[in-house]
Amino acid sequence: MTLGPRRRVAQAIAVGGGRVLAIGSSARLRPLAGRAAERVDCRGATVLPGLIDPHLHLFALAARRVNLDCAAAESVDELLALVARRAAEGPAGAWVRGEGVDEVRLGRLPAALELDAAAPGHPVRLRHRSRHASVLSSSALHLLGGGPGIERRDGMPTGLVSGREAQLGRLIGRLPSDALADGLAAAARELAALGLVTVADATPRSYRALRPLRSAIGAGRFRLRVFAMRPPGSRAWRAAQRLRPGAVKIMVEEGPHGLRPRPATLARLIARAAASGAQVAVHCVGAATLAAALAAFAALPSRLRAGRRHRLEHVAECPPPLIARIAALGLVVVTNPAFVHWRGDVYLGETAAPARAWLYRARTLLRAGIPLAGASDAPVVPPSPWVGIAAARARRTAAGATLGAAERLDAAAALRLFTTGAAFALDADGLGTLAPGGPADLVVVEPDPLRAPPDEVADARVRLTLVAGERVWPA
Repeated sequence: MTLGPRRRVAQAIAVGGGRVLAIGSSARLRPLAGRAAERVDCRGATVLPGLIDPHLHLFALAARRVNLDCAAAESVDELLALVARRAAEGPAGAWVRGEGVDEVRLGRLPAALELDAAAPGHPVRLRHRSRHASVLSSSALHLLGGGPGIERRDGMPTGLVSGREAQLGRLIGRLPSDALADGLAAAARELAALGLVTVADATPRSYRALRPLRSAIGAGRFRLRVFAMRPPGSRAWRAAQRLRPGAVKIMVEEGPHGLRPRPATLARLIARAAASGAQVAVHCVGAATLAAALAAFAALPSRLRAGRRHRLEHVAECPPPLIARIAALGLVVVTNPAFVHWRGDVYLGETAAPARAWLYRARTLLRAGIPLAGASDAPVVPPSPWVGIAAARARRTAAGATLGAAERLDAAAALRLFTTGAAFALDADGLGTLAPGGPADLVVVEPDPLRAPPDEVADARVRLTLVAGERVWPA
């Protein structure tokens, strides 16, 4: 399946020198291959363009291999036991770092005082599964100091801190370089095993901060293509090997006191980034952020919008009046269909019935002419694109409930989210299809995702993944 505009289905594909050489019938291609050519019999499996995830968090996936996995606990007591064990294994005074704490799974969040008791003498930071908040011990709160985002109950800090993740990261410091290198290599294997050949790191970083990733790529330990989003005010750097500069990412937090940054500041950030020639990506979860972002993009001169493929990330809530505004501004939506599966039951419990139709829209956006891509946002949820493709078709939650049936996509449109749609969002039109002269990025998978039912697609088995003709995942 080439997913290209011309020959869509073929029997055979020839690759060499990192490129697709020919696509056609077996009878036509067989004589073209010399005696030294390797022949791979896919035994009835389907060959597709390699999949693309245009929004995940690479360094967080790498850190997950090192930090405490909070998702392994089923209760607060179990989590506190894991914290105590990790504290006992480390040197005195060392930070205990955890990832993926989830109040829904645990029933509630642990309190700062409970973390103090579990890890005496150790500051503790357990990052929330959303990656926009953390639970801290009292000693960690003391090191952080005062400021916004600290939840209090009866005047006392509970331990939950929102909107201070960058500051916490600087306070705690980076992982040891060897641990981070191993984590990046493991993340690359995991992603390749899922059929992913290109990803975008959606945590905005300077070129200097990307050094561990550049080293991993240079050493051959990370062989996928990477687009790295950049912070506002940064300059685009020259692409090297398989690492390219991505969009300028602007984070927006919604809280009880409104948006951070304020809408006027957000508009200035978007205008400056667009004026520099950058593609702009705005973190849009709630409807208030979406409305503010649309107002900011609408204020841009048309020359700073036309053909620029500016992006709206997530668009978890999209009220009906905003759909036409997104389309009129020519913006790209990068949605997260797998959230319907992994978090849908929570949304059903928390969202009023009329607003459920607004959540992670897909079909209505496409019908309005809005370019649409799919992404995992891993490690917020697991990185499997196949779960995302299946969820885009079925719109079923993990418990089997339906969420937003009117937003269901057909099989071909769901697959395009993680191929041609994702390539469009990255402004990388040569990716996401198979065509002579194009990159030899492909995946061999069972079953055929255009014919199998969604439940089978979610469990798809990847047999082979090639990036630039190189085997990065041989099952």
